[in-house]
Amino acid sequence: MSESLDAVVAEQMRRWTVPGVTVGVLKDGKRNLHAWGVTSLETEQPVREDTLFQIGSISKVFCATLVMTLVDEGKVDLDAPISTYLPDLRLADEAAQSDITLRHTLTHTSGIYGDFFDDFGMGDDALARSVEGFATLRQWTPLGSSWAYCNVGFNLAGAVVEKVLGQGYEQAMRERVFEPAGLGHSFFFAHEAIVHSAAIGHTLVDPAGDEHQVASKYPLPRCVNPAGGIISTVDDLLGFAAMHMNGGTVGDRQMLSAASAAAMQEKQTSAANWADEWGIGWDIRWVGGEKLIGHGGSTNGFQARLTAVPNRGYAIAILTNSGRGAALNNAVERWALSNDLGIDLPNPERVTLSSEQLAAVAGSYRQPQAEYTVSVEDGGLRLEVVGISPLSGQRITPPAERLEPVGEREFLVTTGAGAGRRVDFFGGDGDHPRFIRNGGRLAERD
Repeated sequence: MSESLDAVVAEQMRRWTVPGVTVGVLKDGKRNLHAWGVTSLETEQPVREDTLFQIGSISKVFCATLVMTLVDEGKVDLDAPISTYLPDLRLADEAAQSDITLRHTLTHTSGIYGDFFDDFGMGDDALARSVEGFATLRQWTPLGSSWAYCNVGFNLAGAVVEKVLGQGYEQAMRERVFEPAGLGHSFFFAHEAIVHSAAIGHTLVDPAGDEHQVASKYPLPRCVNPAGGIISTVDDLLGFAAMHMNGGTVGDRQMLSAASAAAMQEKQTSAANWADEWGIGWDIRWVGGEKLIGHGGSTNGFQARLTAVPNRGYAIAILTNSGRGAALNNAVERWALSNDLGIDLPNPERVTLSSEQLAAVAGSYRQPQAEYTVSVEDGGLRLEVVGISPLSGQRITPPAERLEPVGEREFLVTTGAGAGRRVDFFGGDGDHPRFIRNGGRLAERD
């Protein structure tokens, strides 16, 4: 390819008005780090290669790794009921309460409504107190029956860690993952990040416009740390990926057993519209026989992506301080995999659906943090969303999106910053589906 990484990032930063970006690439045993833009539109401090960004849900792979260190030591069993470790656990569904396991939580197959972001303060009891609230959360689908993205599952896994070890989740992560893996710039708390170069998140002033503003809330509530609370650098993410690709070793230290590192990269379940498969923490994609493992992250004004190709010893980490930085992440990842490895991510083939097939999935769908209106439009669908921020309660109406069919009930977003995301419909006994699955989350037909 004639384009350079600098040119690709510059183009994407202009297109999506992303304030700041760092990219790290691990190739042939060497790490190359890059930085562009500013940490904040207000201070205009330059982004450095070691600037900290929130990595959001990439934290879930760290959580899964921490759990697997306990598996290695025989302290937990992925397939034992979680009530073995948390006997006071109460869930809305009795069957889930008695049978849910760590494997369910780490593979998004618990069926529990997953976006519970109530703030229980900064005390050491924050996570345990939040778990008490899980009894109020709806069981969307039967335990183990389907895949749906679930933050709550990872927070529940974090609570098991705390109970088994008798220490706070963050301390356990530092002692068992950060320090053994040599991740010296990975943190959970703002007071830790503030002594380093740290990026500030940015959101759009108008969801239909391009102007960004500094995001008013920096950290997630402490109780959400297992699912999404880590603040880190691209260099630390590359080190973390290298450990997993090297069979759980860092130098001459075996911090995670080779068996556990391998199990995390093996298919545990299909991953609906998100990826080809789901491992333990990792999403898994297959491209021409090559396995890609990774995870993305989204917090208030930040978007992140980590992807590794284990058979090639290759990894790329991309961190942005923009709420629509995922569009840049996707473009840079696609370019880098093609340029560096000759791996071209596929574009799904479109299919033609009848007006009756399209009309069958159209309608209104609802969940606690989003309202969807789906209508038929020019051989495809139009998706209109009213989102409700879990942090502020603010109602946000982004521009409508075009959905083009790639299956009878699976569609591809082809417009805006969300282009490339898949949306599908499933369930129900009659002609109409019960659920839309968008961004991995379920919403039910009105």
